[in-house]
Amino acid sequence: MRKIILCVVVLFSTQIALSQFFNNNSANGIFDGRFGVTIGVTNYVTDTNLLFSKSGTGFTVGLIGTAEFSDRSSLIMEINYNQHRVKLVGKEDELSPQEDIPFNLVDFSVPIIFNYNYLLLDDFKFGVQAGPSFHLLHSFELVNDSDEGHILEPLLLEPRFLRFDDENEKVSFNIFGAVGLSVEYNEKILAQFRYYRSITDPYRQAPVVSRFVDIEGQDYYFSFTVSYLF
Repeated sequence: MRKIILCVVVLFSTQIALSQFFNNNSANGIFDGRFGVTIGVTNYVTDTNLLFSKSGTGFTVGLIGTAEFSDRSSLIMEINYNQHRVKLVGKEDELSPQEDIPFNLVDFSVPIIFNYNYLLLDDFKFGVQAGPSFHLLHSFELVNDSDEGHILEPLLLEPRFLRFDDENEKVSFNIFGAVGLSVEYNEKILAQFRYYRSITDPYRQAPVVSRFVDIEGQDYYFSFTVSYLF
């Protein structure tokens, strides 16, 4: 919990500093800046030999800031809290049948995205996007506490070992690459669809040592968000 609070303080301090930077440069005529709030859904896929999993629909909420260089180009920065829903394959004990165990994968993301509007049509702008996304925390939390005693395939892990930051006593940091599409209406409503792919290995800090297999992975996820810009 202390790590989550620390991440929130750091991220919001960053957002305030950037807000001041954008406002100052907007006032000086360098570029126009806008800010708003974001809400959306995610679909996260784990791709690792540590776990057998199935994707699920999660959610994301956050703040968004834009630096408008022209009608066609802008820089978008977001600070998001993500709660991705995934199902991990496990069982009650080694002799029990397999079952799907629901988890929430919790992290904070800071995408810094370049957006280019290739089509301007009346009140609509249609754009393409690309850029890095920086992620803090990587913690799988059980949806149902009653599943705490289960073990997870294929390495028969206890769920507690998926709380990476608690077990390692340090905060996970990962980088994803993002590409996507955007539609903006009337300078107020911004809809974005993105594909994120991990550049760093999210499982390199997994608190699990295996004599038989190297733990590695490269996750990806999709997001659809709607932002209201002030």
